[in-house]
Amino acid sequence: MRPRPCLLLLWLLLVSTTAARAQSSERVSRRGTLLVAGQPEAPPVLYVAAGTVTRVRFADLLEPRARPGPELQGRVEVAPLGEGSLVVSPLRDLAPGERLLLPVTGRTKAGESLTLTLALVTREDAVDAEAWVSRVLLQQVDAADANELGAVASRLLASHGPGAPPPRLALDIPDREQVTTYVGGIRASAVSVLQMDGLLFVTVLIQANWFHSTPWRLIRARLEAGCRQESREKARDKSLPPRIASGASGQYQLHAFIAPLPEGAHCFSLTLEEDGPRTLRLEGLKVSP
Repeated sequence: MRPRPCLLLLWLLLVSTTAARAQSSERVSRRGTLLVAGQPEAPPVLYVAAGTVTRVRFADLLEPRARPGPELQGRVEVAPLGEGSLVVSPLRDLAPGERLLLPVTGRTKAGESLTLTLALVTREDAVDAEAWVSRVLLQQVDAADANELGAVASRLLASHGPGAPPPRLALDIPDREQVTTYVGGIRASAVSVLQMDGLLFVTVLIQANWFHSTPWRLIRARLEAGCRQESREKARDKSLPPRIASGASGQYQLHAFIAPLPEGAHCFSLTLEEDGPRTLRLEGLKVSP
């Protein structure tokens, strides 16, 4: 399927009405969702819907080009938009439970060719107006790696150079019981919330019960500014496009989410989804004003 130039015009016409259409169909229009790529057995899932043009931005893939198979012919329009993104628009909603795979090829910053696969699905409650795709591979970690935290902090401080003002730092170690959630044999806790200049770092520890749960595979994450007590209207469109770094050891996973920190924001929530029914939501994550 060759990209059609008219799709770019279609995107410009529809992007201004995406939220209104999503509301009228009772779908929540989402921006800033992180799709976690790099796990062949669990490709990242993109929520698409007829009447909505979804922009997919790639954090680790330059010049992405779609390679749709014959099952997508006449069903989904795809076109490049700039150096690092695509626009995707289905001609009609996918059937409940249906999933279409969309391979995307490009190159890394090092010039190596790379192919990522997105799974397209339609949901009744949500659609991605804009999503980010970040490639991550879980690396093995052990207790000795904890010594690296001090080295990392020292490098961050030294990176400002002699004579430069030190970075603005604020670190919160949450009460584990206040920021812990359980679902389907999975326990997730916010380990730390760090603010450094204009960046936010949220570290989450996920533990699986080997005897009563299937492995957790993170495929979607959503970091939002705003506390639980804020109204739904005020919290809308405050999602932050994060990056992710991950490590794993046995039944433990450690994920660090990095995102730009909006001015005046001091409270956050983080939603983690797997390729299945389990969803983890951590609320009340705060940094010092």
